[in-house]
Amino acid sequence: MSGLWKHARRFIFHRVLHADDTPHRIALGVAIATLVAFSPLLGLHTVLALAIAAAFRANKAVCIPLVWITNPFTAAPIYYYCWKLGAGILPNGGPANVHAAMDRMAAAGVSEVWPHIFEWSFWQNFVSQLFSLGVELWLGCMIVGVLAGGVFYGLTFWGVSAYRRRRVDRRLRRNERRQARFLRQPPRRAAVGCRESV
Repeated sequence: MSGLWKHARRFIFHRVLHADDTPHRIALGVAIATLVAFSPLLGLHTVLALAIAAAFRANKAVCIPLVWITNPFTAAPIYYYCWKLGAGILPNGGPANVHAAMDRMAAAGVSEVWPHIFEWSFWQNFVSQLFSLGVELWLGCMIVGVLAGGVFYGLTFWGVSAYRRRRVDRRLRRNERRQARFLRQPPRRAAVGCRESV
């Protein structure tokens, strides 16, 4: 867990705060990646996020790691709760066979997923299950993606702007201290000329 936190801090510090771009474009890249990460199009997230970021002139470098919020290990619980949200909003609440499919997806743990992750049949089955879940999944994913994207846009814009203002203020204070130290120093005496020959 500490290794994951270290990677997250390194990503935020180097990729987000030090990105050579405006705060708006960085925050827009984060928002797009978050929205796409919650979409049911697992496997196309990276391509989709990069295409949308290019169309909206957002920062593409921050998109790539963030779209992997949803990965083979987190997809089942994320899609399960998104589907539950969509099913709770729609009047019919989803058919019974879809409820059973979602329960199976939620119950599938890492021990069941990992041995089959590199098999084509696993991905075929996974994608067909996702598309069989219908409107409820798409509705829930879009609601969560839009809300999370909006929140992360605001947080990222504020964070990058505040960090950059702090850096500028710190640099100005450092320059002022150096200048004050320089002004406080007594003037150096002129170097003595050549010794008079005896």
